[in-house]
Formats: sequence, structure tokens, C-alpha cells
Amino acid sequence: MENFIFTPNPSEEDIDPSLKEITEHGNSLFPFAIHFTNHDQKQPIMIHTHWHRELEILYITSGRMEVIIEGNHFIATEGDILLVPPNLLHGAINYQQSACAFFAIVFDSFFINSHLSDLIQQSYFDPILNYTTQHIVHATSELENIDLLQTHASELIESFAIKKPYFELTIKAHLLLFFQQLYEAKDTLFHFERGVEQKDDLTSYKCKKVLLYLEENYKNHISLEDISNHIGFSREHFCRFFKQNFQLSFFTYLNSMRVKKAEYLLINTQLKIIDIALESGFENSNYFTTVFKKETGLTPTAYRKNPNNVTLL
Repeated sequence: MENFIFTPNPSEEDIDPSLKEITEHGNSLFPFAIHFTNHDQKQPIMIHTHWHRELEILYITSGRMEVIIEGNHFIATEGDILLVPPNLLHGAINYQQSACAFFAIVFDSFFINSHLSDLIQQSYFDPILNYTTQHIVHATSELENIDLLQTHASELIESFAIKKPYFELTIKAHLLLFFQQLYEAKDTLFHFERGVEQKDDLTSYKCKKVLLYLEENYKNHISLEDISNHIGFSREHFCRFFKQNFQLSFFTYLNSMRVKKAEYLLINTQLKIIDIALESGFENSNYFTTVFKKETGLTPTAYRKNPNNVTLL
């Protein structure tokens, strides 16, 4: 992937069985990376659900999508910025059949941490790292200083892309200024006073259990009885639970997950289409082609020749 400035957001191939993303974001000396994704209106899942130890800034550059962070739902539109603190389960889905393009700025906390527990560390970064769900941020056009947050996000993206001399210093400086602007608006951004309910621990555990089961079994036939029994719900209860927490029907989500698996195989292997269909969990190639084209707008063969959602150097 060295020919890409911004790699796409993680696919299922980049997520381990515990839903933890295993993609390296930069390296130990410079733990910072930016991913770009551009989905059309047919894409049901914009960001596959996952978590990682790094912080993440999402910057929406066009369109809309529904971002879900530990059960909190945010309708993100062009110009919006979201902060995802570390270790939180998060993903995004299509909102009202809208296309969406966005950057994900991902970095390890030690990139900005103080080496000693000084005033800055204790006052500004420890609260975000220790009380993560209280510091989920959704900054919109209604925020007084949204233009400054957007400026710093844009500078991060441009500096990472162009890599002028000393760009690492520029990136770290704009990250710190970004957090300074978050604290300027902390009374608005760091509280759920808009009626957004936080998901309780049991529900979060059940959601992760569902996703782990799908990650381990997507290649096999999965019935509603199978997944319902695994979670400990009746079929009816499970269907309500899944739709309430994932905003999609179970089989729509499962098919989308399998299509993502197939996209990876189409780009990175020379397997035949029928073999990719079976490897991705589809029982026959005709159904696979129908579902794949409905989701991506392309047949598997056409997608292999012209993969989307990447930004070339």
C-alpha cells in the first residue's frame, strides 16, 4: 500500500476476532496515520465496527453518515468533526441513502502525552484517556469555533500528504492546537446534554459478542436461530436488539460484512470469483454477484479491475 497517501478505513481483514483493529497507524517513532474513505449512496456500512487503542478524529468532507460510538448515535454531515477516544467500539452506517467522504486521523496517545505527569497531562489528556465515553465529541456547524477545528484538521491532512521538511513538528503542533480548541468548547462538547443516552455495559458486551460471533463464523451458514441462541435471546428479541443497536437488519449487516471480505480478496488475491464467493460466506456465485453489485455498484469482475474507495498518490 506504499503507493497510497491515504489508505482506506479498516476492512474486516484489518480487525481481529475481538473486533480490535490490527492495522499499524504509523510506527513506534511516529504513531500517526490518516485514512481516507469515499462511499457512494449504495454503501450500507461506512465504517465497519471496530476498536483500537489509539484516538481517532473523523472529519466529514462531503455527504452524511450515521456514526455510532459505544451506542451513541450521531448524524455527521459535511464539515462535522468527531473525536473517538481510545478503546471505544465505533462504526458508521449509511444515513438516508447519502454518499459520504471522510478522513480518519488516528494517533496513539503517547504522541501527545507529557513524559511526566505535569499540569497539561493531568488537566487535559488524562480526563480524555481515563473517562473515554464522557469525552466523545461531535462538533457541528453550530459550534462557535468549528472553523478553527476544521482548520487544524485540514492542516493535519495537508501536512501528512505533502510531508514538507519538519512536517512531524507541524502535525504535533496542530494536534495540540486542536485539543486546545476542544477545551475552548468543553461545556458543549464534553457532555451528553442533548439527550443522547449512553449504552449500558451489558448491552455493549452483547454487541461485541454478536460481532465476534460474525467474525468467527461469517464463512459458514448462519441462521437467526444460531445467532439468537448464541446471544441468549429469542429470535424476535434478537431481531429487535440488532436493529436497535446496529440500525440495520441482521442479514443486511451480514451480507455487507461478507461483501467487504470479498472486496479484500478481489484486490489482494487471484482467486476465482466462485472461490471468493464461497470464501466470503456466499453459497453460490449468482447470489454473490447480485448482492455485491447492489452494494458496490459493480460486478465482482469489474470491481477487481477498478477497485474504489482509495486515494492514489
